[in-house]
Amino acid sequence: MAKQPKSVSSESCPPPKKIKLSLSSSSSSSLSSLRKDPLSNLLPDVLQHVFTFLPIKEAIKACTVSTWFKRTWVHNRKLMFAHEFHRNTANLIALVDHVFDSHEGPDIQCFQLHMNQSGAEEKIKKWLKICIQKGIQELDLSFFQYGYVLTPELLEIPTLKILKLFNVQIAMPPVINGWQSLHTVILRNMDLIEEQLENIMHHGKLIECLDLCSCKRIRRVSIFARNHRNFRTLKIATCPNIERVEIDAPTLQRIHYCGFIINFQFTQVVPSLDVANFTFYRSRNYWRPSTLENVAKHVLHVRVLTTSAQFQEALASRFRDGVFQGSQFCFSNLKELHLIMEGAIFCNPYDIVMFVKNCPLLEMLFIDLNDYNFECGAYWEMHQRPKLNALSHYFDGLKVIKLNSFMFLKSELQLLEILLKRSRFLEALIFITPKNARIKIYEPLIPKYRDLINSWKASPAKVGVFEHANDRSGIHPSHKKDWYI
Repeated sequence: MAKQPKSVSSESCPPPKKIKLSLSSSSSSSLSSLRKDPLSNLLPDVLQHVFTFLPIKEAIKACTVSTWFKRTWVHNRKLMFAHEFHRNTANLIALVDHVFDSHEGPDIQCFQLHMNQSGAEEKIKKWLKICIQKGIQELDLSFFQYGYVLTPELLEIPTLKILKLFNVQIAMPPVINGWQSLHTVILRNMDLIEEQLENIMHHGKLIECLDLCSCKRIRRVSIFARNHRNFRTLKIATCPNIERVEIDAPTLQRIHYCGFIINFQFTQVVPSLDVANFTFYRSRNYWRPSTLENVAKHVLHVRVLTTSAQFQEALASRFRDGVFQGSQFCFSNLKELHLIMEGAIFCNPYDIVMFVKNCPLLEMLFIDLNDYNFECGAYWEMHQRPKLNALSHYFDGLKVIKLNSFMFLKSELQLLEILLKRSRFLEALIFITPKNARIKIYEPLIPKYRDLINSWKASPAKVGVFEHANDRSGIHPSHKKDWYI
């Protein structure tokens, strides 16, 4: 006869204590202690139930608070074995196997396993089958060696909501009929091909987030999500051979891309798109500015934009249809702009100011200079600088300017002068010193810089200077440059 799993009930817990309430001073002190320690007022069976939702390591620690709870861990719902268990692979395999063999609870919500899987393939298969039987909702597998394959039977998980795979392969053909509850898919360092990705999107009608990173075989990403009501986030990073991204997703709200400049094909302007992050590497080959102009016209309605300098270079003034002119664009809803100068070729203060000019509602401007020296040659001195000096436009929406790796070079000061003179309601100007500790501001010039800044300010903005490793400004861009790590 099959062994019935033990349930977590009050029968195995100590009887609850009755608490009498009165207006005496002793009872008042008791109430005060209960407020400081709210767990002391919980019934033991409730507390035991709470313990089952802790990560397995914390659940085992919690079991030591009382002999009444020493078996609580066998009902644990979150079996998470990550970096803190990496010291010895053999011991880890034995530990995980013991936990699964001892597990008596009806549910396993999360199974996280980060390890060297070599020699443990059959054990992993056994653990996954138990997880499927107990209605797993989140599966996180991260293996240190290439080669582990998830067979189709292990992909049929109708209760699964979150799937995270690192260095794991999916067997062909992928049978994904059981993914009707899946809403988050994170695939990293995978030997993924286009057909598998299309199959995932086709069967996962409730997918909200798709995150691809370091998938080296894939060359085309096709997101056909017109019939997906909840698809909101697309992230693609460091996929070296990708050439094209096709997007048909009316509900898309956030797009993040890090890699070489490639073709993005949108079937339409996405009205719900709110956040865009395009971090481009220095290109290996010649790229047409029209490639990024096409991206720009489809993200004009975003509220937050993080982008490399190539983006603004593509929108800079040049010959268009035989006429030297700038791009006719306007980021009408943009509130936060984060410019990363790494990879720039010819960008100078004129290009940045004209870019900002076309963001009428901009409130926060972040610029990562990253040792980039602005291209301020003869054309800048003879044509662009006089135009900026004559500019009558004001950045009245701008509240914060933060300049990372600012070295007080002449070209940097020229940009700063233009921004400060035209920002009449600026509240904060923040400088972050370069990451390279050998680059320091020449101290005798500090009073000169202070006087210059005060003479340029059209507002009573507060000025702060912080070291790169000790940024206490409390003001940061929405996206980190290494968001995909």
